[in-house]
Amino acid sequence: MEININASPDNGSISVIEVEGRMDALSVGEFEEKVIPQCSVDGITGYVIDFSKLIYISSAGLRAILKVAKLCKEQGRKVAICNLAPEVHEVFKISGFDLIITVCENLDSAKTAVA
Repeated sequence: MEININASPDNGSISVIEVEGRMDALSVGEFEEKVIPQCSVDGITGYVIDFSKLIYISSAGLRAILKVAKLCKEQGRKVAICNLAPEVHEVFKISGFDLIITVCENLDSAKTAVA
């Protein structure tokens, strides 16, 4: 799994986290290690997790997403997920995560949701 974090000035107070590959029990530790510290970065009020390159997510991945969303919410920060592949979106729908976490079709709508 590859994770790119972009908190550049052109995003303002929004951090975009791009996740590529598979998010499962083997890779979720790396996700948590890189993303959880981002939840408390000064000046960032919203986080967008871009899954346009994610091909698979397991229950371990869902737990990590929930952990990040919960931590951000506790700190008054918003989280949205975008660009889910049909298979990944189905996992979110079946698990009910689409009712817990804001799921957007594209990056622009996700940025608007967390602004």
